[in-house]
Order: sequence, then C-alpha cells, then structure tokens
Amino acid sequence: MKFIILLFAVFLYAEDYVQLYRLKGEKAVVKYLEALLQSKSYWMNRLKDENVSFGYYESPKDILVCIKRSKILNVYKFKDLSLKKVDTIKVLTGLDGDKKEEGDLKTPIGVYKLTAFLDKVDSFYGPFAFETGYPNLFDRVRDKDGHGIWIHGVPLRRKRDSNNTKGCIVMQNDKLENLKNEIDFKDTYLLISENKPFKSTKNEIASLLAFIYKWRYAWEKSDFEKYKNFYDKTFKRFDGKNLKEFLEYKKRVFENKKNQKVSIIFKDISIVPYQNLSNEKIFRINMYEIYSSRSFKYRGNKELYVKMDKSGIKILTEK
Repeated sequence: MKFIILLFAVFLYAEDYVQLYRLKGEKAVVKYLEALLQSKSYWMNRLKDENVSFGYYESPKDILVCIKRSKILNVYKFKDLSLKKVDTIKVLTGLDGDKKEEGDLKTPIGVYKLTAFLDKVDSFYGPFAFETGYPNLFDRVRDKDGHGIWIHGVPLRRKRDSNNTKGCIVMQNDKLENLKNEIDFKDTYLLISENKPFKSTKNEIASLLAFIYKWRYAWEKSDFEKYKNFYDKTFKRFDGKNLKEFLEYKKRVFENKKNQKVSIIFKDISIVPYQNLSNEKIFRINMYEIYSSRSFKYRGNKELYVKMDKSGIKILTEK
C-alpha cells in the first residue's frame, strides 16, 4: 500500500487519486499502475538523476570494467543514484578475442558476477583470488566452455614466466589487496570488453524496464499470444529447450493457469550492458522473482539476456 501511495504522490494529485478510486474502484487503480510500469516515459522520469552508463541497479553495486586492449581495470561504485570511479588498476589479461573453449588462453568478453573469494590458492596466484562466473548462462547456451577465470595477483616467491595469464585478470598484489577493500565481491559485476566498453543510455534502460513489465503482464495474465512475441527466434533456454519446445511447454502451463490468479513481483532489478565483439545491443538482466499461483509458488533469482535492435527487444535466453 505504501508503494501505491508513493507512486500517486509523484504522478497524480491527491484529488485525482481519490476520484479515480471513488468513481472506478480498486481495479482502476491497479490498471493505472500497470500502465505506468509498462510506460517508457514513466521510467525516463524515474531515471532522470541516474548515471546508467554501466547499467541500472536497484541496490548498491560495485562495478569492475576491464578493458583488455588498454590493460586496465576501472573500479566503480553505484550508490544513491550515483556512479563513482574509485580506482584504475593496471592489469594483464589473456589473448585478444573472446574465449570460446578450454585452453584457448583468452579472457572472456561479457558480463560476469564475482562468485567466490578464494583465500587458499597456490602462491603462484598471489595471496588470494576472486572467482568469476564464467561461463555464464549466455556463454553456456552458445556452447562456450572453459573454467577457472579468476582475478588474482602475481607469484609470491618467484617471477612470472610470461605475460600470458591463461585467460585470468592479473594485477600486482598490493593492488589486489586494495581491490579487496574497495568492493563487496558478493555484489560486484565484472564487465570485460576488448576495447571501448559498450555503455547503456537512459533511453535504452527505460525501454528495457518497460519491456520487463509488459512481459510480466502477459505472463501474469497467461496471455500466450502476447507472451510468445517477447522471444527471439534464436531463443534457447538454460535447459537446452529451443523456442518451439519452450513455447509448447509454456502454452500448456498457461492453459492450466487460465482460471488461477497469478502474481509476479520483481525486486532488486539489475540491467547491465553486455560487452561483445559484434557491437550488438545485448543486456544481462538479473532480478529477484516472487511468483505465486494456486498451484505453484517460487522465490528466487531470475536471469535474462535480451537483444535490442531496430525490430525491438527480444529475449535470447533465460533461467
């Protein structure tokens, strides 16, 4: 209820709110709110004071931007609608190009979360390391493999034999110690680009937020004809289902939900510009999903990868 009051304090005069509820009832209020969430103009207004160059985040995040050709790692903090650079660190990375398979000695290009702090590593890797989430969902559905992509230091007791990092991001040990103090690895995104990073705009982020809520609305209403249009023809789900298989499955689910009330809430949304070599506008979306119907309940993380081009926005993969 507090959320509803806050929205109307911003977008409606109090009297307009009262009149809408008095004359048309609660359903009219809900309908109006749904329309707001699906409106790009609403999100543009919400984003007016935010720096979304490296994404949109609904809670504080630390953001690492590695530029392979420049051999630097920029450290940003996002908090209170502000994006602030706090450090630039010289690094070594693997060979040029995107990582595709085990042993190709390349540092992957994309967006990853830091998944673990490793304090017991061989001294060759320095005092400790941060594990990255390579391969991510998008990598896996494109049949990329490999593992063990870390951010780590230099050998404690001997020199490195070469500058080849075998795909990892390597920095001096004192810089690694500084990085440990600068970030909370549990809430850190790592963006890795080959050269100039792909940055997002407010127009793109507002369009994506409106897209998310249009997709959610079709999902909640079990509107299969609208829902299917949110997916790209190349779509592949985390479990390997292609578009045809996935939509056949969803159609059966929607038919079973026709007489059920479905509620879907998204919290802590993050939208990150996905770094790639083909200059495509791809975005990684993470959020916490609360799903409820008479026959099924779920609380957990939702992950999407979407593509934006002249034809619109389409979902490439999801989990």
